Amino acid sequence: MAKVIIYLRDTELSALNKLAQREYRVTKAQAALIIRQELVRLGMINTDNTTENQPHSKDLVSAPQSGGVQ
Repeated sequence: MAKVIIYLRDTELSALNKLAQREYRVTKAQAALIIRQELVRLGMINTDNTTENQPHSKDLVSAPQSGGVQ
């Protein structure tokens, strides 16, 4: 899996952390999901191609985390 570094303002990171917590995901998984959904919406990738390498939802659940997206 490729690694991407994304620079966010404090308000954006805070909002991402809140959304991830609300959705019971770690922050990195939430960011990946948002990017994936937008790429599908724009027609850049197929939904058929996105399910092969996606972790199961049980793998995305963890305790709340602090810190940034890496």
